Amino acid sequence: MLTAMEIPVTAGPWLVLGLVLGMLLPVLGALAVRARRRRPGTRAAAPPPPGPVVDDLPGFLESPPGSVPAPPLPDAGWPALSAPAPRPPATPVPPRDRSGSTGVLVAMAVTALLLIGAAAAVATARAPNPAGVGDRDARPERASTSPGPAPGSVSAELAFENVVLERHAVGVTVAAPTVRVTAADGRATAEVELETYNCLRDEAPEDPVAAGCSRSVTEYAQLSAPELAVRPDGDTLRVSGAFPTWREPFGSPPVATGRVYEFTVTAAPRDGRAGNGREAATGLLELGDERVGTRDDGASVITYGG
Repeated sequence: MLTAMEIPVTAGPWLVLGLVLGMLLPVLGALAVRARRRRPGTRAAAPPPPGPVVDDLPGFLESPPGSVPAPPLPDAGWPALSAPAPRPPATPVPPRDRSGSTGVLVAMAVTALLLIGAAAAVATARAPNPAGVGDRDARPERASTSPGPAPGSVSAELAFENVVLERHAVGVTVAAPTVRVTAADGRATAEVELETYNCLRDEAPEDPVAAGCSRSVTEYAQLSAPELAVRPDGDTLRVSGAFPTWREPFGSPPVATGRVYEFTVTAAPRDGRAGNGREAATGLLELGDERVGTRDDGASVITYGG
């Protein structure tokens, strides 16, 4: 039975994309934190340099404390002999951070975007066709058992009503078999396709979906002589054998189910008279005590080689 663990191979590119993002995001975060820590902070302005030292001893001697200060002498116009006070040096501008962390971050971001775009392009290119989803459509091509009616050969394609494949303690497993048979010179090859349903009832319903049955897997089988016995009887073709089945998960090789069905299939022209070429057919499928005929929708045909 198909399980949720059967992941299509087309999900591979999205897994790679997730791994790439998972590795890049921590690296980008670490680089961003590192660049933020290495950014220089605002430096305090340097204090102005101290002015020239002034000696207050002469003024103390001329006007000691408690005395009336003498009037100031007129300015004799003598030029100042001392140099003017030096201007305070300009505050140095802190150098810009040229460690390259910003450039590394930009390069990493561009690389991440390129990787994401490449992974998305690969995933889009490998996306499956929605019309081909399902076990039946995903089945690998096998060699056709009916390349064309050879002289004296008989081939039939039969679509049967629903039949009980297995009985369980609660409910049954049913399927509407499709059988393709080709026989020539006493040898035959048969292919069987079983679209199975699980039903909570004792017999196979006419319409499993309308009856509330749950869809299960599609099983396949192929058998050839000598394991497949062929018994022509006039215009009637009859084959029988033990058919081991397998299933074909989407995107994976065939997997054996471990189930074997003892089928006996009979095919004959609907009007009871064999002719040349393709014509409507009727048939009977036997599985133990179960017997079921072909559907009445005209899907069953039999072809006689000239």
